[in-house]
Amino acid sequence: MPVTNMGSKWVAGYQKYTNDEDGRVIGGFNRAGPTRALTRVDVDSQHATLAAATLKSGLLVHTSTTGAGNLTVDTATNLDAAFPEWQVGETMDCHYVNDGNQTVTLKGATGVTAVSEQTIATLQGRRIVFLKTAASTYIVWGE
Repeated sequence: MPVTNMGSKWVAGYQKYTNDEDGRVIGGFNRAGPTRALTRVDVDSQHATLAAATLKSGLLVHTSTTGAGNLTVDTATNLDAAFPEWQVGETMDCHYVNDGNQTVTLKGATGVTAVSEQTIATLQGRRIVFLKTAASTYIVWGE
């Protein structure tokens, strides 16, 4: 995950990388290998938006309700604003879990094309991957 101002330090024998702007740990290395800090964001509704701020957090838990819903990603304009250092050819990802009782379909948004509008069944998850393909242009898919 790109961070404009990043620091690092050793904590109890482990290398930790921090965001200098707010001090939060964003990842590091321990005996098991690389680590990544995640913050859980919950959405309880039929439809959910994977906003740029949620992409930063790393985990979206969507309690789908009512009927079949959509997981719509944020627009290219918002992704560019949230991640000005994101370069063409780079990817970012976020974990998504549908812990509700309805099937959800991944959808693109303005400037972001869903390569596959795949469905995510109840009690299933996907890693949602974004690739910047040009200025203000992205593709997204679930793995």
